[in-house]
Amino acid sequence: MKLSIATMISAKNLFLDLLFPVHCLICQKKSDFQENYLCPQCFAKIKFKANQECAFCSAHTINGQTCPFCRASHHLDFLWAAADYREPIVKRTLWAYKYRFIKSLAGPLSELLRSFLRRKKLDKFLETYRQQILVIPTPLHYRRLNWRSYNQSELLAENLAAKFHLKMGKDILIRIKHKVPQAELEDKTKRQENTKNIFSCLKREEIKDKIIILVDDIATTGSTLEEAAKVLKQSGAQKVIGLVVAK
Repeated sequence: MKLSIATMISAKNLFLDLLFPVHCLICQKKSDFQENYLCPQCFAKIKFKANQECAFCSAHTINGQTCPFCRASHHLDFLWAAADYREPIVKRTLWAYKYRFIKSLAGPLSELLRSFLRRKKLDKFLETYRQQILVIPTPLHYRRLNWRSYNQSELLAENLAAKFHLKMGKDILIRIKHKVPQAELEDKTKRQENTKNIFSCLKREEIKDKIIILVDDIATTGSTLEEAAKVLKQSGAQKVIGLVVAK
């Protein structure tokens, strides 16, 4: 008797679950499903960021618009941040996603972004300007990509584009310089210097007059998003909006 692919996958997951049971990262409760590292109860405890802020001076602004004082010297138009990175559940989940290589956490983190956009009614914006919007992930240098085996921002971007039926722009923005990871630099000035001239834009014709949703996992000083926004604007993008899981 031949087994269906679905049956074989279920049997494989059951076998793996018996040998290597998965537990929630937060409460350590055993997961009912293989690779579900964030249980629904802990996911529900995540609070959305109360106020949206200017990416550069942290002044409260409507929908995270870059404030008038910073706008003159920056290229990023908005920063949409779903949660506060200081929240323990968010911090621990993002750390595991990036440094414990738990790729499947892209699922709940993408769902967090989706819920945030709908809560803030920003999904209406995405729907209205769908034809003009292009979703682009913040790229990794190929050395970093080989080390991690996946681009965490790209997985989030792919899920977001699929959920809202948006066009995804792959291999348009590339990272041309390998630098020290931003997480290893605490000084703001060093972070800014570390991101200078690290990106290049290919296929400029695909971003001309587009509204770019630039997806990343975390924003701290906004240096990486700003450098990417600069390159995209210089290449013809009309507007660049940063979308991150946490700030």
